[in-house]
Amino acid sequence: MEQIVMTVLPYYQDDLITLYHGDCRDILPEIEHGDTCIVDPVWPNSVFPKVKDPAALFAEMCGLLHVERLVVQLGCMSDPRFLAGVPASLPFLRTCWLAYAHPSYVGRILMGSDVAYAYGVAPSSRPGRKVLPGQCMAKKNNQKLWHSGRGNGSSDTVKYDELPHPSPRRYEHVAWLVSVFAEASVIDPFIGTGTSLLAAKNAGLKAIGIEIEEAYCEIAAGRMGQEVFAFES
Repeated sequence: MEQIVMTVLPYYQDDLITLYHGDCRDILPEIEHGDTCIVDPVWPNSVFPKVKDPAALFAEMCGLLHVERLVVQLGCMSDPRFLAGVPASLPFLRTCWLAYAHPSYVGRILMGSDVAYAYGVAPSSRPGRKVLPGQCMAKKNNQKLWHSGRGNGSSDTVKYDELPHPSPRRYEHVAWLVSVFAEASVIDPFIGTGTSLLAAKNAGLKAIGIEIEEAYCEIAAGRMGQEVFAFES
């Protein structure tokens, strides 16, 4: 493989984690990608008004990836046709259900789980991973670093613009995806506040993250710099 000459400087770096602040479409061509991309992209029905065309952004990101596997985490109200941007070079592998022990609801929709779609080459078989499971249950919904109110009934009244991040992922879900699909390294082009990086770090894996919002980079870097395992996010 052609050696990449680094032209971008990390926002944060330690022995396992490298975090870049910027647009993933600018940074991905300049860096190594690792073996597995685990990503929670901006969804078409998400709460990021600055992103005018999430599907186009996702497709552009996919077109720049050079990984063996891609795992995309979406909400249960996200249209899976959004995934049309996944390239044919990454064939479908399996669907995973990321369940909540305590669901919430939006209107008449029960929010009982997120969904992850895995593409590419299956990870190697090893003790504890002879088969690839398809479900994880998050049991600690109310113990995130900031609590959005989801998991305590309706999500209709959540004030997303008042949260440090409007759509934090359950650490238990992301750590499970890392344990099932990653080999030696993880990349996440939309890290938000760094849950995927923290999951990889706690698993002893190298990880690369990219985030366009500096405020989220600051939170993520702070989490990576902690010497304790901050499991909830």
